[in-house]
Amino acid sequence: MKSFIFLLVVGVAWAGTLSDQMVGDSPVFIPGDADFLQKQSKILKLFNKIHEHNRYNDQVDIATSFNPLDHLGDFKHRDCVLKLVKKYKAHRLLPRGHVFNLFRPRDREEMVMFFEALFYAKTWDTFYKIACWARDKINENQFLYAMYVAVHHRHDCKGVLLPPQYEIYPQLFVNNDVIQEAYSAKMKQVPATIKMHWTGTIRNPEQHVAYFGEDLGLNSHHSHWHMDFPFWWKKAYGTEKDRKGELFFYSHHELTTRYDLQRLSNNLPIVGPLAWDKPIHNGFYPQAAYRNGHEFPARPDDVKFTDLDKDGFHIKVSQMKEYERRIRDAIAMKAVYGKDGHAISLNNTHGINTLAEIIEASAFSVNPDFYGSIHNMAHIMLGELDDPQGKYGTPPGVMEHFETATRDPSFFRLHKYIDSFFKEHKDSLPPYTTDELDFHGVEIVDVEVDKLMTFFDDFEIDLTMALDDTPELADVPIKAISHRLNHAPFTYLLKMKSDASHVATVRIFLGPKYNSYGEELSLDTKRWMMVEMDKFVVHLHSGNSEILRKSTESSVTIPDPKGYKGMVEAVKSAIAGDSEFKVNKEHRHCGIPDRLLLPKGSKEGTPFTLFVMVTDFDDDNANTDVESTHDYGGSISYCGTLTEGQKYPDKKPMGFPFDRHIEDVHDFKTKNMIVKDVVVTHKSDH
Repeated sequence: MKSFIFLLVVGVAWAGTLSDQMVGDSPVFIPGDADFLQKQSKILKLFNKIHEHNRYNDQVDIATSFNPLDHLGDFKHRDCVLKLVKKYKAHRLLPRGHVFNLFRPRDREEMVMFFEALFYAKTWDTFYKIACWARDKINENQFLYAMYVAVHHRHDCKGVLLPPQYEIYPQLFVNNDVIQEAYSAKMKQVPATIKMHWTGTIRNPEQHVAYFGEDLGLNSHHSHWHMDFPFWWKKAYGTEKDRKGELFFYSHHELTTRYDLQRLSNNLPIVGPLAWDKPIHNGFYPQAAYRNGHEFPARPDDVKFTDLDKDGFHIKVSQMKEYERRIRDAIAMKAVYGKDGHAISLNNTHGINTLAEIIEASAFSVNPDFYGSIHNMAHIMLGELDDPQGKYGTPPGVMEHFETATRDPSFFRLHKYIDSFFKEHKDSLPPYTTDELDFHGVEIVDVEVDKLMTFFDDFEIDLTMALDDTPELADVPIKAISHRLNHAPFTYLLKMKSDASHVATVRIFLGPKYNSYGEELSLDTKRWMMVEMDKFVVHLHSGNSEILRKSTESSVTIPDPKGYKGMVEAVKSAIAGDSEFKVNKEHRHCGIPDRLLLPKGSKEGTPFTLFVMVTDFDDDNANTDVESTHDYGGSISYCGTLTEGQKYPDKKPMGFPFDRHIEDVHDFKTKNMIVKDVVVTHKSDH
């Protein structure tokens, strides 16, 4: 099962082969019933060409006849509905066609009004009617964002598939030259398949790793993560997001570390952190434009941070330095201070959650006025560097949208800076003791893994949603082809010894063997550069056991989503009774693309360090009331659980055992761990 699940492991002789030892379940998919299929169909229709007026008469009729003010009793809280309708009638909402910036307070407040109307609707019927009412009335990108978040979080939307954002709003994911060529093909009524190119040129070293930051799936992952865990999420919504701050730290730490591994694979040094008083050495030209035609601003090399006074943003560099000083002082003192002045200790396993909520800052920050919002404010400052005083009226930069941020190399430099706070905190904690690391009576005897190989393949996306429609011009097939990193499927074989039957958590990591100078890294140096490859649960039998685990089952990844047209066709076929539309109601949209599980290799083979550890699941399990075969929805490592009230399944700190420094490798190594050198090769296109 593709999550934190149990695999039944058979006691076998170690002469077995990989093929005949495969164990494990698959996620439970069931045919969607008639009610579910109607929900899925209606939501997909709402997302069709959101930049145009709704073309579905049944939804237009609902929008015309439904007056939210006549149905206030159908919402758990009515204030959001009253405010939304009042602003709409006063023409004070962000107009359609304008750029929606989630970081801009006014834009966000309007979006939250609509989200709360969706979220607080007492029934599916009311939820659907308020969505139809708002479809053509509010800004299309506020509508899109709020709908995605609401569908993620409403119980009556469980299992509903959302179309990939790169097909709903391609301009945020595809370069402008591709969009222009698509328009040309549409006007000529000629089907087209257009090849996409990475930004930059061969003169730019960052071009060597553009395939990672500009990957459509990675862009979508980053966007979806922030929809699962919005920084503006309120306690009043009643849906607990266990260890949300720690998840912010860990998912972005892993994203930055994966970028570093890609750099090392391409003979580049790991990325360095940004600093408020130093130039940003690498510029960026996005080569993209908003739907309204405004180009994303470019940034030349060696630009310095400057005070920002634009569009309601008033941020001084000196203010950011002061926030940094206060946070680093708090880390040194091992305590932060709440609004009432009381001290909150950081000197424990939960301190990372408190610290991350301050740094992001989320609505759960204990003292946002004092500690600021370094992460969010830095995104804004980077996005506005081209026009910090609003002199030229330029639109928001790529760093001001979660969909586009990873395209800019400065994203990873920003997060290396953010990560430095977390490392400083973690380094202040004592190293793990042998007793905390050991799993008495359990030993990993060996680990084997198939040949690890990466390659590039092509992926098609539909550009229909990027183009305007007219009655005179029918849609013609127009697609873009993205060249993207992938890897051959592989399998781990773990050989175990156990003194008794146990339930165990298996933790698999991959890290660099050498730095960019070819010097071998110590375990303590590389421990902050280890990426989580998988985490799963097994039953160990007394004696010898073999565990097989496929790369496709990884708890950190998700497969490519079905495209919009494919979803629509599949639902239509199921409604007509011609096929089944399989549903997993614990399915989630969050997770890195399964293609990016491995860093790119090289023709001669790039060496890495594989680390495997097993721990006692009885000590790890945070949800003792959950059935042993429960599916947490996939990708739990970076994305937590979907079910309200459930805790993050693993009690151990995220990144365990590499989240704390290692003073002596001999004290660190126990029998329930194994370290092995592996090589990743790359199959060239030529």
